[in-house]
Amino acid sequence: MPAKHSATDVGCRIISVLVFLLGVGLLCWVFSMAYHLFNTPAASALNIHFTGNPKSDPGLTRIGSQFGWLLFRMGFLFLMAIAASLVSQKGINLYFTDLHHQRETAAKKDTSI
Repeated sequence: MPAKHSATDVGCRIISVLVFLLGVGLLCWVFSMAYHLFNTPAASALNIHFTGNPKSDPGLTRIGSQFGWLLFRMGFLFLMAIAASLVSQKGINLYFTDLHHQRETAAKKDTSI
């Protein structure tokens, strides 16, 4: 006889699938941001434009600060990718924990009869 699912079981499954999809959506968003960042030309990504005139071209401090900002953005993307993968992993863990709990409950009911 198939096991009956209670409303809390269905609710847990829906929440776990939504958490998983949120994590996948965040991963897609992070990858699209990284794709855009890495396909941007260097002058545009660093927001530095050279004219060929040494007096009007940006100095070493401006180039260094813009490069530091670019490295910060890359590190931020890395941290966001880790966070998004942890969110999707939590959704999967919630789903399988609910399945495991259902099987244990069904096994206890079968042995008590």
